[in-house]
Amino acid sequence: MPILLPKDTQEIFAKHANQFNSRSLLLERFVDPTAKGNERKKVFQWAIQASVHKKDDFPIAWLRKELQLDWNDFEFAQLQSRLMVNMAGGVMENAGLCLDRFGLPYIPGSAVKGCARRAALAALREWCETGAKPEGNDNPLAACCHDMSGPSDLLAAIASVFGWCEQDWSLKKKEGRPVSDLAWACADNLEVWKSAVETLCKRFGWKIDPHPKKQPWDLLPNYAGSISFLAAYPIDIGKQGKVNGLPLEVPELGKLELDVVTCHHREYYSGNPEYAHAPDTEEPNPVVFPAVAPGHVFAFGLIPLRGADSKLIEWARTWLKVGLETFGLGAKTAAGYGWFDCSDEVQNRTRTLLQGKAARDEAKKQQLAQEQQRKAEEAERMRLKREREEMLANLTGDERADKEVELLTDQQFDGKVRAFLRDPKKGGPSEELKKAIVRALRGPRIAYWQDFKAKATKGELSKVAQAIRELSKAMNLGKMP
Repeated sequence: MPILLPKDTQEIFAKHANQFNSRSLLLERFVDPTAKGNERKKVFQWAIQASVHKKDDFPIAWLRKELQLDWNDFEFAQLQSRLMVNMAGGVMENAGLCLDRFGLPYIPGSAVKGCARRAALAALREWCETGAKPEGNDNPLAACCHDMSGPSDLLAAIASVFGWCEQDWSLKKKEGRPVSDLAWACADNLEVWKSAVETLCKRFGWKIDPHPKKQPWDLLPNYAGSISFLAAYPIDIGKQGKVNGLPLEVPELGKLELDVVTCHHREYYSGNPEYAHAPDTEEPNPVVFPAVAPGHVFAFGLIPLRGADSKLIEWARTWLKVGLETFGLGAKTAAGYGWFDCSDEVQNRTRTLLQGKAARDEAKKQQLAQEQQRKAEEAERMRLKREREEMLANLTGDERADKEVELLTDQQFDGKVRAFLRDPKKGGPSEELKKAIVRALRGPRIAYWQDFKAKATKGELSKVAQAIRELSKAMNLGKMP
């Protein structure tokens, strides 16, 4: 399988091109867009087998740290079928996927926002078109407006959450259909528009003066929206496990699968008049493409902006969950792709597993830190030992013994003094070291000696003190101070 590279890159990497293991590069930079059949299939098989180069739950961990979010700030949804996002954005036709630089599939924030907006607009459309508020357990859109009194409230909430531009408040039509999504959703009900504009002006403190030739919505300033929809990433919740006896089965993080679509009437779809009736005489043309494996649990982050209150965040989360479960996300949703489960069961089980994993990761982190500290202390001890040995190597006799005593800590020196009468084989000091101890007690360690002899009035300590006095006289140093 050929690997296409820019000339300067090829000069450096050509010999090792087959060793590349980056999904992003394989699918976006190093593939032949003209590959067909088995060659095309080999490209995707190679990319699917490539590992995800992921570290520390990036970017979710980074977002949580930088934005000070906890897991309650995320909505979780488990993919129930294969997912395809950005199929038209790759080098190879109808074979793109959204992969970050580490090879991890993700859903762009624009797609997440569009999914939530679609659900909210669908609920508004049903309300305005039928004149009845979507209600009932069998209506998935009922959750989108359950606590709203009228369609204008829903329209004002939609505009506040997602923002708008001039075209959104336009009544223009093209081929009989409104150009604006808001106009379509309101079914040309201008009373809903007027009431929603009044609500928006009150919410944002805007004052719009009457205009003889323009409607109030024509005078609204553009608004970027009150909620930021972050890109959604699959999360690592550890190995398959059970929470309250219920399994939450997930695939290996970032797993891709090879899918196939087969066109049975290529000539018919290409407009060949000889095949105008789509006869079953053509050879099927299977086309393979990669897809995200079902079972992944995605984390969807919604960040309040521009003074968004808790109610706007609640609506945005509700619309997102309804959109993911009712309309799906990505390509080929009508064929069953891109559908999610956002139930409370998934939310609770995911958070429980994440909390358990966080506790295990923290324990592992502390264990690693302790091990690193132990190794650092051991390395420092060995360094000091080498320095000591190098320092003592050039000394002889009394100089060496005096230096050894000088290097002892207060605790080590006290231990040597208390072991003064022991045999060197049982931990006692050698004769040279005893003499060095006496010299130290008469000099730099005299404060220790004054304290020691005050306590050495009986028992073993008194014997040690007497031995030190006798050795001092034997060394012709005179009486101990």
